[in-house]
Amino acid sequence: MTQLLQKQYALVKRTRAGLLAFIETVVGNDLATAVPAYENKSILHMLVHNADCYLYWLPYMALEQKVEWLNYGDYASVADIRQLFMRMDEMMDVFLDKFEKSMDMPIDNARSRSDKLNATPLMIFTHVITHEFHHKGQVMAMCRQLGYPPPETDIYRLFY
Repeated sequence: MTQLLQKQYALVKRTRAGLLAFIETVVGNDLATAVPAYENKSILHMLVHNADCYLYWLPYMALEQKVEWLNYGDYASVADIRQLFMRMDEMMDVFLDKFEKSMDMPIDNARSRSDKLNATPLMIFTHVITHEFHHKGQVMAMCRQLGYPPPETDIYRLFY
């Protein structure tokens, strides 16, 4: 199963690369522009938030590692975001290696907000990638609102 999840995550990374290339070459200086329809959050904020979700669920909750939380002010460019996601990609590799033979086993840790975390590694994997795609859609809408019609960034664009 892990090989399949690695292949699926590779597709996520390819669509992320397309998104970041578009933002870098077209959106440029508006990366940090507040968008009123999104509580005055910026594209930059959404991208860091995506990485923050990976950080919370993979190393902190699933792997029970000590985590240095993100300071959103530390990220100002697409290059910064690429570096940040390279860290998340490394964490995903560790996560998939750790749970290679136990993707359906509930994770039991003391960091849960309730008595017990009932999530499995497969559920956490699914959550972080669908969370990223949810916010990728919002980023595309933000680009449109800022006057930059975005390209197609869904997985199916890789079919052609």
